[in-house]
Amino acid sequence: MAALNKDTRLIMTILFVGSISGTNVYFYANYGASFPYTPFAHAVLFGLITVGAIMGLKAVFDLIANEKIEMWLLDRRLAAFWERKNKEEQQRQKIRESMRQTNQQILQYQQPIVSYQEPEIGNEFLAAIKE
Repeated sequence: MAALNKDTRLIMTILFVGSISGTNVYFYANYGASFPYTPFAHAVLFGLITVGAIMGLKAVFDLIANEKIEMWLLDRRLAAFWERKNKEEQQRQKIRESMRQTNQQILQYQQPIVSYQEPEIGNEFLAAIKE
């Protein structure tokens, strides 16, 4: 499962194998001891039943439930992403509107800037000084 991290997957696998092994011990204790085999054959049979049950249930789980869980996790992640994007866009819009209002208030209260230019002195003034 790509949406779950490795630690969660490891814990889920350990719990799954433990529960299947416990169930196998229960049923083998009730029904398997009556088989007329040697202790080594019983050990091999118990191991094969345990591994077979784990692999069979894991295959069924992967075929049926794995995709549904993955799609649910993916949909949840996508919904959170778009919700976050919409919230960010709303915040940007509020900031833009606030900046527009602030700029309008600044322009409204600004005094027009009056530039002062020194008057130009014509050539006649210089001619009067030379005389």
